[in-house]
Amino acid sequence: MVNFGSTDSRQRIVLLLSLVTSIVLVILFFSGSIFTNISRGEIAYTQVDMVAGSIFVFVISMIISLSLWPRIADWFESKEKNNNKIPE
Repeated sequence: MVNFGSTDSRQRIVLLLSLVTSIVLVILFFSGSIFTNISRGEIAYTQVDMVAGSIFVFVISMIISLSLWPRIADWFESKEKNNNKIPE
């Protein structure tokens, strides 16, 4: 099912997944702040607030996702190993 191969490729995959996760969360945060400004009719957040918030969301989500994705990968690998065992 999921084959990560060597340790080096697994680290690259975890890093790429963390980057993608963080970028998606930044896009969600930034679009939410833009839609909030549009819906209120007045400026609720300045551009500096939105950029600083996006940087903060990126850093925090990278920290969290870099700790979660290896656990998820381990879970998939252990699940695959349990499915490949032949019952006797």
